[in-house]
Amino acid sequence: MRRCASPVTVTRAYTTPHADPIRFSAGEILQVGREDGEFPGWFWCRDPRGKEGWVHRSLLSGTSGLVTCTTDFNAGELTVYGGEKGQLLQRLAGWVLVRLEDGREGWLPESHIEASAV
Repeated sequence: MRRCASPVTVTRAYTTPHADPIRFSAGEILQVGREDGEFPGWFWCRDPRGKEGWVHRSLLSGTSGLVTCTTDFNAGELTVYGGEKGQLLQRLAGWVLVRLEDGREGWLPESHIEASAV
């Protein structure tokens, strides 16, 4: 996971398909399922409470069966419109964690943002 801190602009709209994302703390156990065909390295996981979502392999102790989470993570994505501005917080295998000027924070496909002129 690469941490960044730079201004970005959302270049096109994105609507999150997951209203209730998976989130967990380091040390929790997850059941790992299939790997994402579009974004390799992301696995569909289920927590003991029944929440499901995409989790990157770098956050897991393994990629099959029951695994331990190695760090805290919130898979919450943002619904955005083109033109919104914010700060790039992290890059992770085709996705970026962004904090928008209105205070919302979440994940977007990296293809939906560009570096802003300072």
